[in-house]
Amino acid sequence: MDLEECYKWGELFSCEWKTKIKQMAERASTLGLVQEEIKGILIWKKDKTEQCRWVFVEDPSNVESIRNIYANDQNIKSPACYIIVKQPDPSDNRGDIIFDIFRLNSISYLWHFNRVFTKPIKQ
Repeated sequence: MDLEECYKWGELFSCEWKTKIKQMAERASTLGLVQEEIKGILIWKKDKTEQCRWVFVEDPSNVESIRNIYANDQNIKSPACYIIVKQPDPSDNRGDIIFDIFRLNSISYLWHFNRVFTKPIKQ
């Protein structure tokens, strides 16, 4: 993923929830998928079959919210469950708001899939 694509995903992930739902649905549609939201989880389907899901974590220090992701069998059974973590990382100056993306599937329950960020503010 190039820098501009990282910025696009970072901006999308940093949106307020209703905007995020709308923009994620547009991305799903581009891929021929339909989006469904269930209790703050976005699920992308094709022909009523789940393809992947997106779980968002605002506070990675909230251990209970992390436990709940793994306690939800549907997250574990999904073909691909992407966990988007708003990540405070003062050592990374590529952007202002940083998001780590982890992927859960039957092969790995903690695969660091990618990192995206918003554009840094010009100083």
